[in-house]
Amino acid sequence: MKKKIVCHIIGLLLAGVLFGCSGRQQETLSGEMEGAAQDTASEGEKEPEDKDLGADDTVDEMKGAPKESDVQAAEENMESWQRLLISPEEGPEKKLMEDIYGDYQEKGGEIAFVLDGAIMDGNYNEAIYKGIQMYAFSAGVSCSYYIADGNQPQGYQEVIERAVSNQAKVIVCGGDGFEKAVGSMQNEYPEICFLLIDGIPVDEFGKAVDIEDNVHCISFEEEESGYMAGYLAVFDGYRSLGFIGGKKAPSVIRYGYGYLQGIEDAVKDLELSNVTVNYWYADSYEPNEEIRDKALAWYGEGTEVIFACGGLLYQSVLAAAEEEDGLLIGVDVDQSALSDRFLTSAVKNITNAVIISLDDFYATGKEWSYDFAGEAVRYSMEENCTGIPIYDTEWRFKAITMERFSELRKKIKLGEVSISDDIDVQPQVSFTLNMYGPED
Repeated sequence: MKKKIVCHIIGLLLAGVLFGCSGRQQETLSGEMEGAAQDTASEGEKEPEDKDLGADDTVDEMKGAPKESDVQAAEENMESWQRLLISPEEGPEKKLMEDIYGDYQEKGGEIAFVLDGAIMDGNYNEAIYKGIQMYAFSAGVSCSYYIADGNQPQGYQEVIERAVSNQAKVIVCGGDGFEKAVGSMQNEYPEICFLLIDGIPVDEFGKAVDIEDNVHCISFEEEESGYMAGYLAVFDGYRSLGFIGGKKAPSVIRYGYGYLQGIEDAVKDLELSNVTVNYWYADSYEPNEEIRDKALAWYGEGTEVIFACGGLLYQSVLAAAEEEDGLLIGVDVDQSALSDRFLTSAVKNITNAVIISLDDFYATGKEWSYDFAGEAVRYSMEENCTGIPIYDTEWRFKAITMERFSELRKKIKLGEVSISDDIDVQPQVSFTLNMYGPED
């Protein structure tokens, strides 16, 4: 099931006030939140600046930015609702990450985050947790997290049962590893609401089942982010590229196939005949020697940029890039601060999507609203939830002006660029594509 809900939540909870997806200000459960919002709002008096993709710094603070005229041209295409002035060091985001009410609990939190890896991973899990913290700490709602043993067949179900026994009201499930658990438990616990990220409920055989009204699923149009990363990399002059994905999960495939489509369109626009792409799924989100060796071999053979797509596997690709003087593209969140080897990152605003969902749950009275109950929603560039980071980042493209970036972004948002989200059909390309299997 696919349904698009256009949300007008302002950036990352500007001035501590939560906005619902209907576009109107929502009531929250905590009367104390209003006071927190007023405290935060009093800190900023200037007119807000344009923002993009949930970023937190102003245009002038973008490191390595294109010339000012290009920035001004780009700003004309930015949405006014994204405007924020206060930097994260001084402004609302910092306040919203402070647990001033002592809402975090070792167990017994009303919002329970269940995951199957390190929570502060600098990537996917941390982005989810950040959204939970920002909502909970602002609204005065208790929260906890629980880590599943992903190596045990019943690990995912057991960690959900633990959260339920500790009085959780809404359980946020991080990743497709929880699809079977939610599929089997949504009817068993009808009084518990589930937020399943990047997955849908399935049965024990992996077949999709009906989404019950106590379940809300969110995913992203990752193909847009992959497309932009691929297109801009080729436009910036790179001709030998690679893709190393984790497991063949829908989100990873969408990133990869979008990447190929972006490369293909850049090849056509620039009339190139010398582009080559190596493509491989590692069947793991963890760093290992096999991934490092594959990346080393590719860099050694002339690959300039590798899109490292999946969990912590980027660590192996980064090690190879440092050894062979290569570059890589990050995923899910802006990874530029980790190393100057990151050319850019294909991102999705997981944090904002989590906030939007929790806002709906509490605004409706601790249940999903009609638009959310039993629905699977995909967020896109239209809601500023996909793309590449341009603020509070290191801009490392050399040939891409902000005007060119803005032009491409605008075309994607308006639907003038066709990007397929079909994960069952590999994109047709005119460049040389080397698809590697598990044995290669």
